[in-house]
Amino acid sequence: MISRCSLFRSLRIVIILGLCAVIASSAFAQDISIEVELSSKRIPLGSTAQLVVTVNGSQDVQQIQLPKIEGFDVNYAGPSTRVSIVNGQYSSSKAFTYSLFPLKVGQFKIPSFDVIVSGKTFRVDPVSLEVIEGESQTAQGAGQQVALEDKIFMVLKTSKNEVYLNERFPVQVFLFVSDFSVTDIQFPQFDNVGFSIGEYTKPEQYQQVIDGIRYSVVEFKTEVYPTRTGELSLGPAKTECSILVTRSGGKPPFGRQGSIFGDDFFDSFFGRQEKRSIALKSSEIRIKILPLPEDGKPKDFSGAVGQFDFNVSVSPTEVKEGDPITLRTTVIGNGKLTPFEMPALPSSENFKLYDPQVFEKDNIRKTEQVIIPQSNQITQVPEIRFSYFDPELRKYQTIKKGPFPITVKNLEKGEEFKVVGLEGQVKTAEPEKLGQDIVFIKDRPGNFRSIKDEIYRNGLFYFLMFIYAVLWLGGFLYYQHTHRMKTDVVYARRLRAPKQAKQGLAEARKLMAARKGVEFYDTVFKTIQQYLRDKLHLSSGAVTFETVQAYLNNNRIERNVIDDIKLVYDECDMIRYASADMGQENMSASYQRLARIIDHLERFLK
Repeated sequence: MISRCSLFRSLRIVIILGLCAVIASSAFAQDISIEVELSSKRIPLGSTAQLVVTVNGSQDVQQIQLPKIEGFDVNYAGPSTRVSIVNGQYSSSKAFTYSLFPLKVGQFKIPSFDVIVSGKTFRVDPVSLEVIEGESQTAQGAGQQVALEDKIFMVLKTSKNEVYLNERFPVQVFLFVSDFSVTDIQFPQFDNVGFSIGEYTKPEQYQQVIDGIRYSVVEFKTEVYPTRTGELSLGPAKTECSILVTRSGGKPPFGRQGSIFGDDFFDSFFGRQEKRSIALKSSEIRIKILPLPEDGKPKDFSGAVGQFDFNVSVSPTEVKEGDPITLRTTVIGNGKLTPFEMPALPSSENFKLYDPQVFEKDNIRKTEQVIIPQSNQITQVPEIRFSYFDPELRKYQTIKKGPFPITVKNLEKGEEFKVVGLEGQVKTAEPEKLGQDIVFIKDRPGNFRSIKDEIYRNGLFYFLMFIYAVLWLGGFLYYQHTHRMKTDVVYARRLRAPKQAKQGLAEARKLMAARKGVEFYDTVFKTIQQYLRDKLHLSSGAVTFETVQAYLNNNRIERNVIDDIKLVYDECDMIRYASADMGQENMSASYQRLARIIDHLERFLK
């Protein structure tokens, strides 16, 4: 058994050790101290200062949250620690370093803030500092306030504050810099809705003196054209860049006093300058966008706005019946061209027309189109017109070229061409039976009768509320629809596609009933071309079967639908231009095939 003396002796040792621990802990808490060190209390504008908060006596320190400092941008550089044992004495410290970047000249104060060490809160006194002008800033004048935005800023300028829809106009963005070295300059960006921004040309750099201050200027040039009418805001232009700033004198936390690396030479060699990212933006400009006038607008106007030259050439001018002729059109503008449709030869029974190829570079847009005369009675290529709106004259202009004389010779004996291989290719499809499984909704729900006198218990009340909600929702959806039709070209074209296709099918049905084969296949060809152009959002020079096939394959459209489209293209070419006769039965099959194609694409292409 343990004796009573031994038990008391052990208890006394535990009590003594506990008292020693409490005394040591108390002594350790009394050794905690906080130092606030500023690299310099006079900071030139365009440089940075370091603020170091050092906690001595403990490393159990929460990250210090500095309050907002007026006139400064503050970056946290990170913590550092130090532990040392000298003559048996243990000591530890933890420092927090902040980089202070001044934004303007003046007297400022770092407000007091709290430091939490081992769960206890210590209050740090305020620290005063002064931001002075840089050595080269001598022209500001005594007592005048100088801010960072006076030394580096952006300006947005344009020569016009009133333009027409689709009118391209020049825009300049200037970056002014004084007393800074700037790198990593990004091209200005615009977030505006209602404007299309062109590509920038190579920036220009030069010097300019404004109010006695010399600035380095970077000038960006581009062109802009509006895509909607009304009074719009252009800008602000935004950019980002990096400036090189010098750190003010002072030593880092736990500096190496007496070290061979502690002199000014090595301080300047190792990091006395630092790169600082800065975001800039200009003011905005209000621009009034005028709609194009309706008075005097030509029927063939397709949206071209500006000043243009227009040329047309036809070659060769002497061919045999069925030989191709190349029709070339060229539009030259006074700047980067805005979207518009190129002028083309109007559809005619005298020529077989192939889709034009479009080429564009800078301010020039060209098309090349193959046309084939269908008779030796043709003596000319018809006149081609190009209409545009001139914003300087404020009226529409039309340039006419042609007609162009050509000679079409008869085919010699043995040179006639025949269409073979068509027999057996056309299959009559059974008409699809629709609507057999549709159950009509009852549109007469009967009379409503009141249960009690309270209005909220009356069914008519809820019915009227429902009608009101439906009307409100309908009005909202109608507004969304009309707004999107004006601003979203892709949406407008896709919505227009089935409506125009329905009109084309109706016209084809009439021609089929009248047994007009050539006119019927002309209408079928125009209907499928216009539908695919709008539904797939293709340009006028891209509606070839190969282009459509590639697009539909990417969207995983069934192979039989693609084969039907190719068959419609082949039928139209052979019937319209090879004078083959397919009869009423084949016309009906072609009509059903076109309707089936449109129905399938409407269901699977959203």
